[in-house]
Order: sequence, then C-alpha cells, then structure tokens
Amino acid sequence: MLNPWQWTIVCTPFALLIAGYAYERIGASRDARMNPAPGRMVRVGKHRLHLLCQGSGAPSVVIEPGAGEPARFWRGIQEEAAKFATVCSYDRAGFGWSECASAGRTIDERAAELHGLLTNADIPGPYLFVAHSYGGFIVRSFAQMYPRIVAGLVLVDTPDESCLFQREVLEFYAKVRVMNRIAAKAAQFGVLRLLRRWVPLERYGFWLSRAGEYEALCDELASLERVPHSDRTSKAAGSLGDLPVTVITHGVPFPGPFAVLEKNWNEGQQRLAALSTESQLIVGQKSNHMVQQDEPDLVVAAIQRMHACSSAG
Repeated sequence: MLNPWQWTIVCTPFALLIAGYAYERIGASRDARMNPAPGRMVRVGKHRLHLLCQGSGAPSVVIEPGAGEPARFWRGIQEEAAKFATVCSYDRAGFGWSECASAGRTIDERAAELHGLLTNADIPGPYLFVAHSYGGFIVRSFAQMYPRIVAGLVLVDTPDESCLFQREVLEFYAKVRVMNRIAAKAAQFGVLRLLRRWVPLERYGFWLSRAGEYEALCDELASLERVPHSDRTSKAAGSLGDLPVTVITHGVPFPGPFAVLEKNWNEGQQRLAALSTESQLIVGQKSNHMVQQDEPDLVVAAIQRMHACSSAG
C-alpha cells in the first residue's frame, strides 16, 4: 500500500495536467469573449471560416497568408489596400477564428475550399490574389483550377517547387512539424499561455495561441509531403499564359536553420516570374521572408499597380 509521500508523487503530475487543461480552457474562453471575430463566419462544407472584407472596387483582392499565419498578420496591408479596392482576408481552417477541419487535406483541396468560401460569401470575381510563402501554392492551384476568375497574382516570397522539394528542405520541415506537435501538446495544457506571461514566445517562432492552430500548421506542412512526385518540379515557363503576375522576393537571406531554403531560391523566383508572359520580379532589399512586415509599402504598391491595370482592362 502506498504511503502519503508516494501518493503525492503519483498524483501530482495528474493534478498538474488537470489544472493546466482547465487553465487553458478558461483562458481560451476569456480570449473568445474579449476578442470576437471582426469579420463573418462562412460555412464551407462541415466547418466555418472567418472572412473579413473591407473597401470597394473590382477586382476583389484576396489575401492568402503563409503557413501558420492568421489573417490578422495582414491587417495593416488590408487596411491600406482597402483605400482603393475590395480586400478580403480569411483564416484557413484551424487558425484565428476559423473552425478546425479534418486533417489530410491536399493543397488542391485547400484551393477548392477557398473557391467555396468566396462563392458562399458572394464575393464577386475576378480575384486578384496576394499570397505569402506557402499560400503561393494554394493560389497557383486556384489559378490552374479556375483560370477564368483569376485577374492576377501577387506572390510575396513564395517558393518555387525546385526550391521547396529538396530532400534537406523536406527533412527540415519534418523537424519543424515535430516541434509544433510538441507545442500543440504544451498549448493544450496551458504551458504556452503561462510562459507567454514572462517570455516573448513570438520571438522564438511560437506566435500561435491554441493547440488547434499548431495542429493545423502541422497539417499544412504535411500537405507538402502529399504532393505527388510528378508535381514536384518547376512548372513550365508560360504555363500561366499572360496572367498578370508580380513576384516579390526577399533581399535579406533566411536566418539560422531556415538558411536551408536559400539554396536555389533566387533561381526559383525567376522561374515563378517566367510562368507568365506578363510578369514583374521585385526584390525587397530590406526584407527577410516577412516582406509584408519589413516593407509593407512595397506590397501595397504592387497590389495597387496590378489592381489599376486589371480595372482598366
């Protein structure tokens, strides 16, 4: 029979887990009350996505964030662009205010989900897409699936297949997924919420809040491994025809372990620009990967130029 000291040793971890879980649930409920969704919830299939639209004027500008990026990261860009266009941003399933979706979705399925969102929300096309990083694969898939309703693409530091589908890059992302799975468990039991009181976790790459967001990020990274090997090579030059495309790339190399992405990056950006006969390649000389934060005016100016040309056309 266990003595009181032994009972303490056995029960304490379970008590801490229960307390941490309760702490996280209470905190999440408080966050939801204090920070209601600024946009509207639109049903797409079995779940609802959060969509925020501002401004007026065709074509509609649609922002597609990078992997693990809530739409709020683009709020400054959206507010500026809304001065001359209708601009919509949304949280992909599992992020921000959007509800979770089943895991295992492909990039093409995410593009189809975006189409469903815009259709169900009655956002008129054609659409000028502004995509960052991973989001570039989604909007390029959209352009292939629904070419008649795409007015143009602004690709903000989005990778080309030749850059991303390298063995060392995929291995690096596999490690990132493991790290984020651990973060998801820590978030589930209130660890990240507690640490955030004393440590600026965003500085170390943990900008998400909920366990579900880290799980959604893991699934986005896993979607890269679901891309068939036949689709892992760069697309042919001119495959987007004369669709207006602006490619904005960073001028400051990837830092630390992310430097693995730098290999073939510049060549890949040139290949992205070559996808269309009507393209422009811009280098953000002061920007790292988050160009929209480092040089937001550069991104807004690119959107305005393309929007003006689309409107005139």
